[in-house]
Amino acid sequence: MFVLMGISSFSSGFGIKEMLINTFAVGIGMVVILLMISHFFMPKIIEFIAKSQEFLLLFSLGWCMALSALFYYMNFSVEIGALLAGITLSLSPYRYEISSKTKNIRDFFIVLFFIWLGSQLVVSDIVTYFAIILYFSAFVLIGNPLIVMILMGILGYTKRTGFLAGLTVAQVSEFSLIIIAMGVKFGYLGKEILSIITMVTIITIAGSTYFIIYGDKIFKYLSNYLKIFERKGKKVDEYKYHDTKESYEIILFGYNRIGLSIANSFRKLKMRFLVVDYNPDTIFDMAKKGIHCRYGDADDYELLDELNFPKLKLIVSTIPDIEVNTILIHKIKKERKNAIVLVVAHQIEDAIKLYSAGATYVIMPHFLGGDYTATLIENCGINLDNFLKEKVAHLAHLQQRQKMNHTHPHIEKN
Repeated sequence: MFVLMGISSFSSGFGIKEMLINTFAVGIGMVVILLMISHFFMPKIIEFIAKSQEFLLLFSLGWCMALSALFYYMNFSVEIGALLAGITLSLSPYRYEISSKTKNIRDFFIVLFFIWLGSQLVVSDIVTYFAIILYFSAFVLIGNPLIVMILMGILGYTKRTGFLAGLTVAQVSEFSLIIIAMGVKFGYLGKEILSIITMVTIITIAGSTYFIIYGDKIFKYLSNYLKIFERKGKKVDEYKYHDTKESYEIILFGYNRIGLSIANSFRKLKMRFLVVDYNPDTIFDMAKKGIHCRYGDADDYELLDELNFPKLKLIVSTIPDIEVNTILIHKIKKERKNAIVLVVAHQIEDAIKLYSAGATYVIMPHFLGGDYTATLIENCGINLDNFLKEKVAHLAHLQQRQKMNHTHPHIEKN
């Protein structure tokens, strides 16, 4: 916001002194007033308008245009007004409804923005500055992740967390494009700069997409070279509530959803078991209850190498990802050929592939749900009292899960 205000002030012919007064005094004053309005008055206004979904959409668009016009009148850019309009609307209790209603319009204008950027490209500039485009693209794709990994390492995170976090910033943002476009508009930058940055944006957005998708596989090959980005000693995100020298008979990957019931059965077997989960809050809760647990992802090769398997007899994965489960099966079968491996799949094709990979049994929740319902009907018959007993038990179980913030997975409609 300050950058946008500064560009607008310079474009209006203000000097440094006038710009500071205009930007910090007038700009900040307007921001404070708008935030106060959005906090004290906007909720009541929107609550009245929200009775009609059409009025809510029209009001949101009108509010955005009104603030854009106001800031333009005050010698600022329309982008600042639009940005503040979004911020003030985000403070409303109806922000999700507003976001849903304006989604299609937002996507449409994003497409127009990129079409406009594409129309500004000059092929001759791309050819002339091709080496510079490649240089800046490489800097963003490689330099940005390196900077983040260094910072994450200094803060005490593991190299895997730093690496995956770094991949998410390996592109030029849309906001940067807005600033560059404003610079070109007001004559501070040449049009060739816009061509260069636009090409860098296209290359880095495309490249970072594949980096993020295949981040775990890339980390596997680079893991040994990333040790310099990791501090020695205990890591901030390396939660361990178990004895690393302990050899467990059972390992459960994924405690949420069906993992809770499975863990309860482990207690009845009176066998030592370890739970591995990627949710740190879940790990903390289990640690308070005295459950041996470890934070991490099931497809993290370094984590699997750290686990001890000499006494392992059973491994259960509640993660419905065929690649992750295949990795687990290969790892376990390599270490313990006779170990029982139970995994989860949602598709028949995936279940068959997992059986071929060596899974002992593939859990398919949808089919098991039908089988359980059939068994429930057979046991309860048409006796209402029997079903009411099941209802009470099921309700208590659901309330327990609700307290643990467990959620049911979203199922896509076929």
